[in-house]
Amino acid sequence: MNRIVFILSIVLLIAFYILWVQSGHSFGGIIIIIGIMALVYFRRRYLNMKPYWAGSLRDIPKYFKLP
Repeated sequence: MNRIVFILSIVLLIAFYILWVQSGHSFGGIIIIIGIMALVYFRRRYLNMKPYWAGSLRDIPKYFKLP
């Protein structure tokens, strides 16, 4: 997943969350958490980064850079 798809996916996820809450449904936070975890997983996989337990949090800015 490249940078543009990653950022657009986050924007769409937030828009979906806003629509979900406005429509009166509950458990929107769970959708956000699972969605962000999936997006971060695929972004890390695309960048060939180490898994969470072997990496550090200093590599988070790499999510928004080109590989």
